[in-house]
Amino acid sequence: MAATINLTKRRREFLDKIWHQYQTTNLPVHYSEVAEAIGVSKWTAYDVLKTLESQGLLKRTYATNENETGRSVVVFSPTEMADHLFQKERRIFSNPEEWEMILNQATNLIENQQNLPLMDGINNILEQMKNVDVKLEFCAYFLCVLIIFLKSLGNPVKELTVNVVNASQESKVQLTVFVGAVVGMIIQSVGEELSPEMVTLVQQFFDNANQLNSKELDILISFIKQS
Repeated sequence: MAATINLTKRRREFLDKIWHQYQTTNLPVHYSEVAEAIGVSKWTAYDVLKTLESQGLLKRTYATNENETGRSVVVFSPTEMADHLFQKERRIFSNPEEWEMILNQATNLIENQQNLPLMDGINNILEQMKNVDVKLEFCAYFLCVLIIFLKSLGNPVKELTVNVVNASQESKVQLTVFVGAVVGMIIQSVGEELSPEMVTLVQQFFDNANQLNSKELDILISFIKQS
C-alpha cells in the first residue's frame, strides 16, 4: 500500500515508461532511455528510478556496455510489485487524465496513418494493439482501425454511418451499431468472409466494451463522432 500512496504523478510517469518498454523488449532498461523518452536529463531519470527502486517497484541489474569493453552499466526492470500495481490500476480505471491521454494517442494514430496505403495503416495499428493492456485503450485502437477504413470510403459514407449511430441514445447500442455497420462494409469490400483475426478482434472489442462504465462508453462514442 505504501507504494500506491507515495507514487506521485511524476514517479508514475517514469514507472509507466519503463514498464511499457520492458513489456515490449523483455530487457532491462537503461536510465538514459527513460530520460530520452520523457525529456529529462539522464541524472534526473536515474534519481527517480532509484526512488522507485527503494519503493520496491524496480530492481537494478548490470549489463555490459557495448561501447566500452569490460565496463558495465546500471539497468532497471519492473518487479512483481510493479506488475501488480500497474495492471491493477491500468486495466480498469476511471481517471479523466488517462482518458484524455488515450484519446489523444488514438487521434494521433489515425492522423499518422492518413498518408499510408490503407492496409499498411491498419496493420500498423493492429501491431501496436498487441501491447495494449487497458480496456478503454484497446477499444479506442480497434475503433481507429474501423475509422481509417470508413474514411477510405469517403466522407458521405462516413457521415451516413455516424448518422445511423445517432439513431439511438444509448452508448452501448451506438457502439454495437457502428462496429456492426463498418465490419459489414469490410466484408462487402473484401468480398469474402471475415478473417479469423478480425473475428477475434471484434469479439475482444465487445468483451472489453462490456466491462467499461457509462462515461467510458460515452467517450468512445464522442471519439467516433469527432474523428
